Amino acid sequence: MRPVRADRVPGAMPVVVLGVVLAGCGAGGAKPALPGPDARPGAGACPFDPVVARVHPLTHVDARSPGVAADKCLLVLHLELRDQFGDAVKGVGDLKVELYKPGPGTSPGMETQALVWEVPAFAQAETNSARFDPATRTYRLPLVADRWVAQWLSAEGGALRSGSPAWLKVRVVLGTGGRPMVDEFVVQP
Repeated sequence: MRPVRADRVPGAMPVVVLGVVLAGCGAGGAKPALPGPDARPGAGACPFDPVVARVHPLTHVDARSPGVAADKCLLVLHLELRDQFGDAVKGVGDLKVELYKPGPGTSPGMETQALVWEVPAFAQAETNSARFDPATRTYRLPLVADRWVAQWLSAEGGALRSGSPAWLKVRVVLGTGGRPMVDEFVVQP
């Protein structure tokens, strides 16, 4: 027996189209489950909330930024937030940025805290969103620092470093209501 094509049976095509539309709209069907263990309704957290903060390698010191006083420079922090699935996301919270410098003859982990920035605007949705760079999927946060930060990383900074290595460590702590997210990154010349 030969199969009958729907386009040759009068009135069959509208029935097929109606069936596809109803199935696609989920008429009477079960709703799909949300992905991830924390995505259950009532779990208290959005599955797309940030769970990891990372200081992105685009982070650098800008020694000659227009509009910055001559005795200052900018630490341009690029901060990336990722959800439980590893995707870049936006998030708000209390952000603290710390800058550490190594002492003479010290090994990594034996640094001295030199500067601290509290970034209260990161907890406000409007100003937070304005700092998000869609091209890099990171937050770009220019932080004003003392001029010695740029000098430390320069070739001329040897006298300032007094035998210390030519790098600085940036540490971020982001609190979003749950466990704080912490990351560190070494800025080199």
